[in-house]
Amino acid sequence: MDDEHVKHMKRCYELAISAGKKGYDTFGAVLVHNGKILEEAENTSDYVHRIFGHAEFNLVHKCANKYSDEILENAVVYSSCAPCERCLAAIASLGVHQIVCGVSYKEFCKLLPFDYQALDREGLLKQLGIQMTLTESVLEEEGMHVFEWWGGEYRPLEELIAEMDAVKKKQK
Repeated sequence: MDDEHVKHMKRCYELAISAGKKGYDTFGAVLVHNGKILEEAENTSDYVHRIFGHAEFNLVHKCANKYSDEILENAVVYSSCAPCERCLAAIASLGVHQIVCGVSYKEFCKLLPFDYQALDREGLLKQLGIQMTLTESVLEEEGMHVFEWWGGEYRPLEELIAEMDAVKKKQK
């Protein structure tokens, strides 16, 4: 595994745990150019006040109108988890062409109340004229354990997955 990927993903996981310990969902993201972190962000979503606040979206907000197109085209967004479609579109709007994710869409669905459905995100973006490479599953097992801090209270991963399995079973 690429040492750069490992180094930057570990930072994403630190940011994600920090967000979790503050009571937010556990997600973190960094923008890297030439091996150097330019910006980093944590999740600050507030469901009560309907504030989006995903880590990747917060990162995009920090980067907008701050870095040249040349820097952004050659930068990499690292995210603790595969970004939602809103965040994916926001990252694409920056002109970034590469995203490296810790936890894949498939693994993350173990923690959601619905089953995984494969979607060719790169292909969809390409149809829109956007060239994007998504690399998933970098330190994925470690990344799944980051979710143990989801919402500010430590809960074992197995417990979280079992809870969602029960929800999915009820829905069927």
